[in-house]
Amino acid sequence: MRKERKRKRRATVLDATMFALAGVAILCGLGMWQLERKVWKENLIATLNSRLAAAPGDLPPRDSWRMLKESEAEFRRVTFPAEFLDGEEALVYTAGSPLRRDVKGPGYWVFTPAQLAGVKTQ
Repeated sequence: MRKERKRKRRATVLDATMFALAGVAILCGLGMWQLERKVWKENLIATLNSRLAAAPGDLPPRDSWRMLKESEAEFRRVTFPAEFLDGEEALVYTAGSPLRRDVKGPGYWVFTPAQLAGVKTQ
């Protein structure tokens, strides 16, 4: 009877140890994933800051849009001639923003669709 108790106790300790090791392995894996994600996010923020600080360039011709690579074109500022579509405005109310110095107090954002100059919509 003692041998059976010792065997059960040993199995219980072994099971608990295995669960603990599995938990530690999972937590270490999640920690490594978070560190990799942090590096990715820091690189993304640096790319975003540098591209948004750069002077805007001309919009590439429409024929070359399919050949643009996301890694090179994403977050690039461009300029282009456009025509606002009158009567299509949307007003969005805002109470202001504590994060932006230029948006203080209540008011409206006016969103107006535009189309490239000289291009007719279908």
